[in-house]
Amino acid sequence: MEAYFSVEVSMFLTLLAAAMWGSWMQIQKHLHGYPIAGVIFWLYTFSFILIWAITLIVSPFLLDRSILEISLENADTVLTILVGGGLMSMGLYTSLVVVGKVGLLLSTTISGGIGIVLGVFTSIAEEGLPEDDVALMLIVVSTVIFIAAGFVCAAASSSRDKDHKVKEKAGTMSAGVILLMLFTAILQNGWSMGTAAGTARNFAPVLTCAYMATGSFISVAVVTGISFTRKKQWKQVFAVGESKAPIVMSAGAALCHYGGNLMSIYSMPALSATVSFLLGKSANVWTIFWGMYYKEFSHISRKTKVLLWSGIGLYFAGIILLGIYYLF
Repeated sequence: MEAYFSVEVSMFLTLLAAAMWGSWMQIQKHLHGYPIAGVIFWLYTFSFILIWAITLIVSPFLLDRSILEISLENADTVLTILVGGGLMSMGLYTSLVVVGKVGLLLSTTISGGIGIVLGVFTSIAEEGLPEDDVALMLIVVSTVIFIAAGFVCAAASSSRDKDHKVKEKAGTMSAGVILLMLFTAILQNGWSMGTAAGTARNFAPVLTCAYMATGSFISVAVVTGISFTRKKQWKQVFAVGESKAPIVMSAGAALCHYGGNLMSIYSMPALSATVSFLLGKSANVWTIFWGMYYKEFSHISRKTKVLLWSGIGLYFAGIILLGIYYLF
């Protein structure tokens, strides 16, 4: 069977995956009118191809039986993972709709805060509470810290907008948008649902990722396919007569998104699904760093700087707390 990474390597790969997750969404800044639904369609199409290509290449070396035999023997786990992957991709699709209404940082903060709580509970429900009281305490404290970090960074984002004299659009945070963010958090919890099921039931990580990608592709292909057909958008999606740059960027995004997923899932057995999920929340730090790169935080007040770096510091504090237990 598969040989797993050490704790140190697993932590490094999980944090690297988080950096990849926090980076690929920047694609939306370069679409120039290309539909975001088209990006999602290509993102999960390329992800499906990429992950299954890797799986078919490495499975003879990592698995002691055929993929079909292992899958049939663990049919209930496969189904859970498929559903989890499908929900996750629909949650991402919905979140990008929210991003267009309230902004990337604010949407990931609010839905992310709810998502952290749901993800931790889902992971623990599947794999159980840590037997070590210290580990449990660190998980609880880190969860609180990551949630606080998100809201402090959201406050920094709001303060930055005031510094830049950006007026908030009327109705931006309507009841409908808030409900949409709640719904998004529930859907994105499919990540914890699928990955925790695979990890807790000792299902091969490489197959866990492959079936997550399959569930993601199927759900997105059905939903966006119906939409593209009704709106007669297929030519636009395939960029007929237009620049293919959005499709190429979607392929790069797939490498970051599901390439990161593969590294994270394969590292979970050494860390636990719960700890891996929490470390993955550091992706928001990279969203902030990219915001700095695009000069979204230039010419800001001292108050905004204090909020911003306090939020970043809290994210790193959560990472360090989780690392202390495993590394020391």
